[in-house]
Amino acid sequence: MKTTPVYGLPYIEADDLVSAAPAQFKTMAEGIETALTEVDSRNTPAGVKPVIATTLEALAAQSGVTGQTGYVTADTTTANNGPYYWTGSAWLPYATGAMLDSLRNQLTQGYLSAKFKWQNSGSFQPDAYGGGMEIIVDRANRLLHVNLSGFKSTVNVGNYPVFQYSSGVKPSKVVNLSCLWAIPGGNYAKQATWGTDGHITVVGSLSANDRCMHTPRTLPIPDGVTFA
Repeated sequence: MKTTPVYGLPYIEADDLVSAAPAQFKTMAEGIETALTEVDSRNTPAGVKPVIATTLEALAAQSGVTGQTGYVTADTTTANNGPYYWTGSAWLPYATGAMLDSLRNQLTQGYLSAKFKWQNSGSFQPDAYGGGMEIIVDRANRLLHVNLSGFKSTVNVGNYPVFQYSSGVKPSKVVNLSCLWAIPGGNYAKQATWGTDGHITVVGSLSANDRCMHTPRTLPIPDGVTFA
């Protein structure tokens, strides 16, 4: 036998055996009686009146009618105070204004982005099918998705802002982007930092003919860093 979704009333299905009918009708009748008892209990003074307790522990020690309201008034843990409802087996908190505000903030914290351009596409020759020249800021999960581009250097420079800020957000502090490029045959890689001016600096020296192969990365946002 299956049951209805709201009150859990059992009902007979096509493949139920006729020989089991007496037991099935008994189960159906008992299910209806249980549902009616629940409905009746909600309309009694005991079912309508909120259960008041000074602490969450005291409230948890009591039971109620399904859907009945409970209230904690003076728990030493401030977050425990407020309205609750009885699920049939436990007291759960109602969504308070603060909870809804917190949820709203999480849902509205979408993605931000920063776009970049080459400092000089002659000195730093972009890959023909390069990356996105972009950093996506995932504020909700505190992640940076870095997708720039590979390039070939034609100049000798050191600690140089190869990627210039174009648009979007900038970090409040310098962010270490770790290793973003491999140098084939050189057995080493190149790191980068994202500055408060928005530019991305390739750390260390670049030599003419260095081929920098880019690997997009996802990195955690460092503590204390914001974006605007």
